[in-house]
Amino acid sequence: MEFLSQTVGGKKKGKMYRIGTIADARVVMMGAQERSDSDEVERLKEKIAELEQDKVEKHAIMEKIEEGARLYAEMNEKIQMFSNPPPT
Repeated sequence: MEFLSQTVGGKKKGKMYRIGTIADARVVMMGAQERSDSDEVERLKEKIAELEQDKVEKHAIMEKIEEGARLYAEMNEKIQMFSNPPPT
């Protein structure tokens, strides 16, 4: 006869009690671990997607900042040219 029970609350939460063979308990515990691993993999995939999106957004912002800096430098150069005309 085989009997497996896992507590769900209190001080012994998560403890596995069984009557059966050690191999039987391992199968049950491995199944739970696979679900846990699967959940963790899914969570990590979501986090990776979130970080990739952040990277794309930050790259776009950086491009705008660089373009603004380039335009500022060009404008500053033109102002300098008009402020100090070459001698004739």
